Amino acid sequence: MTIDSVFEAASDAAEAARSFMASERGKRVRRQVATVLIVAAPVISELPVIRRHRVARIVRATGMVALVVKGAEWLRDWQPQGLPDL
Repeated sequence: MTIDSVFEAASDAAEAARSFMASERGKRVRRQVATVLIVAAPVISELPVIRRHRVARIVRATGMVALVVKGAEWLRDWQPQGLPDL
């Protein structure tokens, strides 16, 4: 197996994954995976094994910063529709 065939196989696999994720079934899978990650992330970050390590605490802190930034971006970009002007 040559390096070119490895890259070609990886490219084909990536294209198949993109096609699947764009399908209706892929949309359901994406929604389910996102839900699991959203629910599991705070639970996992509270485990004593995770909280003991410095790297994990840094990752938790950067995650909180990312959430604040995402919330600020959402607030900045929010366009109220159907509400009366004040």
